[in-house]
Amino acid sequence: MDYLPRLMDEQLDKLLRILPAVAVEGAKGVGKTASIGRHAQETFALDVDATRANVAADPAFVLHGAAPTFIDEWQRVPGVWDVVRRAVDAGAAPGRFVLAGSASLTADLAVHSGAGRIVRAVMRPLTIPERGLETPTV
Repeated sequence: MDYLPRLMDEQLDKLLRILPAVAVEGAKGVGKTASIGRHAQETFALDVDATRANVAADPAFVLHGAAPTFIDEWQRVPGVWDVVRRAVDAGAAPGRFVLAGSASLTADLAVHSGAGRIVRAVMRPLTIPERGLETPTV
C-alpha cells in the first residue's frame, strides 16, 4: 500500500527544525511508525528482540544513531527516555530524537516526565482529507 501523506508530517517537520526531542503519541495503528520513519535517518525498533536486547544492555546505545534518530516503541526500554532527556540537557541539536510508542507516559513506567525537554505531539487516525475523501474548507 502506498503511503498517504499525513497532517503529522508537516507538523513533525516544523517541530524537528526547532526542538531536539519530540515524542509522538497516539493509539496503536494510527501510523506513527510509518510517518516518523519517513523523517528518520536511523531507527531503533525496540519491538525487535535483537535491537531491544542491545539497547536494554546500554540505553545510551541510542545516542550513536544518526539524526534524526527514531526510537520506536521506546516504552519497551524505559531507560532510553532518560538518556534522551539528558542528551537534551547537554545541548542536543534540533531534530536529534523522535520517540514513539504504543503506550503513553504513565506513572508506572517510573521515568521523568520529560517536561521542558521532550515535547509531545499527538497523532490521530487518518482524517477525511488525508483519505482524499473531502477537501477541507473554511
